[in-house]
Amino acid sequence: MNQGHIDAGEVVSLETLKEDMSPDASYALIKTPDMEVIRMVVPKGREIDEHSVKGEMSIQCLEGRVQVNLEDGSKELTKGAWLYLNRKQPHSISAETDAVLLVTILFTSDS
Repeated sequence: MNQGHIDAGEVVSLETLKEDMSPDASYALIKTPDMEVIRMVVPKGREIDEHSVKGEMSIQCLEGRVQVNLEDGSKELTKGAWLYLNRKQPHSISAETDAVLLVTILFTSDS
């Protein structure tokens, strides 16, 4: 059951996406009861307030540079960098340049 923009088995470029999808917009690529994958566009200067998610998650920087602020300090993500967060781990994000992130959230029955 996919409620996102990409079908199971479909190959897409994370840079250009599909014809009907603007590479300058954020999209939930897939969303199922078990996981959600978001291609998130974060413009320079944008700050995403501190929050947490119920599932374990990873953030991969596809383009640009962001700071992910955690309880124990700030982590810089640049192109190719990847960060894992525990479920319910508080974090905020600040974009130092225009950035594109691939956010993957895994849910479990006790999430």
